[in-house]
Amino acid sequence: MPHPSRFRVLASLAALLLLMVTLLAGCSDAKDVPASTCAPSGTANSGPFDISGSSILVTQAIQTTSPLNSVPLVAQRSTAVRVMLTNGGNGYVSGVTGTLSVSVDGTAIPLGAHAAPINGPIPAPVAPQWANECHTLNFEIAAPTGITASSNVKFHVEITPVSGETNTANNSGDATLSFAGRTTPLLFFTRIDFAGKGLPDMSFVQPGTGDAFVRGIYPVDDSDPNLYRQGKFPTLPWADANGNNIVDAYDTEGNNLLSFLAQCRQLMVNEGFGPDDRVFLYGWLKGNPTDSNGLSPVGGRVGYGNSDPVRGQRTYAHELGHQFGLDPINPITYHNNDVIGEVGWDIGGRLANNPASNNVAADGRVKPTSYYDIMNAGQVTNQAWIEPRVYKLLYNNTTLATSPDAGSPDKEVAVIQGIFDPTGNKLLRLNPVFRYPWPSVPTRIPPEQKNRYLAVITTNAGAVVRVPFDALISPPEGEKAEVALRRGFFEVQAKVSGDIALLQLVDTQTGKVITERTRAVPPTIALTTPAPGDRLGDTTTLSWEPRYSVPDDQVLYQVAYSPDNGQTFVPLAVGVPGDTRTITVNTREIQKSSGQGVIRVFLSDGLNTAYADVTGLTTTAAIY
Repeated sequence: MPHPSRFRVLASLAALLLLMVTLLAGCSDAKDVPASTCAPSGTANSGPFDISGSSILVTQAIQTTSPLNSVPLVAQRSTAVRVMLTNGGNGYVSGVTGTLSVSVDGTAIPLGAHAAPINGPIPAPVAPQWANECHTLNFEIAAPTGITASSNVKFHVEITPVSGETNTANNSGDATLSFAGRTTPLLFFTRIDFAGKGLPDMSFVQPGTGDAFVRGIYPVDDSDPNLYRQGKFPTLPWADANGNNIVDAYDTEGNNLLSFLAQCRQLMVNEGFGPDDRVFLYGWLKGNPTDSNGLSPVGGRVGYGNSDPVRGQRTYAHELGHQFGLDPINPITYHNNDVIGEVGWDIGGRLANNPASNNVAADGRVKPTSYYDIMNAGQVTNQAWIEPRVYKLLYNNTTLATSPDAGSPDKEVAVIQGIFDPTGNKLLRLNPVFRYPWPSVPTRIPPEQKNRYLAVITTNAGAVVRVPFDALISPPEGEKAEVALRRGFFEVQAKVSGDIALLQLVDTQTGKVITERTRAVPPTIALTTPAPGDRLGDTTTLSWEPRYSVPDDQVLYQVAYSPDNGQTFVPLAVGVPGDTRTITVNTREIQKSSGQGVIRVFLSDGLNTAYADVTGLTTTAAIY
């Protein structure tokens, strides 16, 4: 069992108003490329010329040029339209501009100022290149764009006639494309005080900056204020177990931190429902005190990473990719050493919010073909973007689909968590199983996933539930995929009707039972402090009296707080060891409550869960 100092109170979060202001500003304030920066190249045209828009490319991060527009598009997402011009002459033609119009199923979308190019007028070159921002007329539509899901979205560009042009009948062009609806993932973050070094700078991890790269490359509605926000629960201090000032990812240290975050996530309850497959939780570390930049379970819902100014945003996007199932087994998605191959486009210039070391002013919005894909290891933020194949994998990810959850929420869900050693041959820890009183969604197993393990659950009534799973975690950055396959933390959520009599974990490679756990006499717990109706200050001391029949080291406690009589919960403390009877928690960094606050303490003895509440609480120092 990890040291108790690791399992205490968690990280404070920013107000939703700050989120909305920052996020909307990032989406709407396009950083124009002034026409004066688009200097002509070569010599001016000296003979007849004919301006036409030869190609219209619609991009939301990355797009193909051959064939044109084969990367799928997302409704309401920030969108750029690039028009490649030809002039039919013997040199550049100055002063070329135009207007954009968009319709969905024949109905025009109001564009306002976005009907004009962000860089016009430009000198139209003889031999334009997509890699040069000034070789195309560029239009940007800020999210939400008004473009709803449809297979009939028409982009019409009208090139303004230039004096001396020989033919103005070909100055218009169209592209009709499909846009799909997508469900927004709910990305929460928390800040971690590792080894007493302090919290990461909020200005770096806050919405609009910490998620800058994620919004830049992920196929989502990037204007949604629910996309990325701080969880409203107290700050997380995390002890340095071996005193080396590093979170050792592939020792138990990094996996313990993943386990801790996963336990926190289970206590994030909204409107009576526990977290589903759309809810993710990421822990930011101050600086980069890690040996791996970051760590995530492949296909999991939690991760952590550095806040190094030159790589933090890219690390978050990379780790989130692992959480979305991009793994080291698939050669497309890890360590393929491929550059992006196509010209990327930074919609809205959103990476301008990054520290100066990450800005790429020389490239403007263009992300060159020489940039590395996000899942290539060890890159800094201004070296990486996303290649079309990886973008398509994310676009097709079931978590981002319109209906992401494979099953309906259910109250009879068992949450199984543990840690394997890096080889996957040895189980280092199996946490006590928790069963929460709110509905949650059982684990969805992608049909393509190859699972090494099987959780076999037998109920008191003799029913047997089998759930395949794996324990893959993101590999060390810099290692080749074929040697980087590592296992560690895992989580399984299984629907089980009735009491569990027996839990077995089986290695499907050998057919052997790795471990098993049997049901004990059900425990009880009673809270002794605080008292019902108490007023909570900056900190609150909790005391309880449990009864159970197993050794202390088989018992675990979780503590949650609700400001609204049990409809919403957030974690106050998780992973509290079994021999604990009193803890002090931070009740300043929670939501305000006037007589409706509830503190709930859960106890699991292995396969049984009991809990106790204290109600009618009022906060006096809460900041939310």
